[in-house]
Amino acid sequence: MKKKIWLPLVLTLLLVGCGREREAAAPLPPENPAAVSVEALPEAETLEAAQVESDARMPTEQEILGDYDRAVRVYGWFDLTPLEDSGETATENGTVYRRVSAADCRTMEELRLNLRSVFVESLTERLLSGEEGCIRYRDIDGALYVTGEGRERSSGRGSVTVEVEQAGETAYSVNVTVDLVGQEDGVVTGMECWSFPYVWENGRWGFSEFRLVY
Repeated sequence: MKKKIWLPLVLTLLLVGCGREREAAAPLPPENPAAVSVEALPEAETLEAAQVESDARMPTEQEILGDYDRAVRVYGWFDLTPLEDSGETATENGTVYRRVSAADCRTMEELRLNLRSVFVESLTERLLSGEEGCIRYRDIDGALYVTGEGRERSSGRGSVTVEVEQAGETAYSVNVTVDLVGQEDGVVTGMECWSFPYVWENGRWGFSEFRLVY
């Protein structure tokens, strides 16, 4: 009786042991890449959505008008009133340049950053290369130098009206109207109208065409 009970018990223990050995020896299933992807997906989607929202944010009218005012000031450095200088001179290609002393624009890189804050890259390069006139600014030994003098404002100009018009999903138009007035009596005789494209390019907003209206 005892032998009959002991034998099944031994066989059972042996079978259990073999099963554990097979279980331990069996290779683990490969990691499921889909599961990893699903776990990482919420964070990736959140980051992507945040990037898209940032890229797609449309500027307010006040922001565009503020950029227009800054563009007038920066463009004026090339057309109306050059950056102030220290009087120290250097000659480059036969042209006399004066060292710029403006606190926030003493190097070519700082000048470029000011331009890129309101203009697209192509217009920035046209201004720096002299395509809009002469080469007004040069880098000389790591410092910014300027040449030329300022000019008087155009005569016969009166009130200026600036309006913003949306021209597309990533484009606006800043429309500027200038009253033309008689130089002697100041009576309005007509008007000039200008339209400056304000576009989204390379991750930022800026003017692709610009000029001073006076």
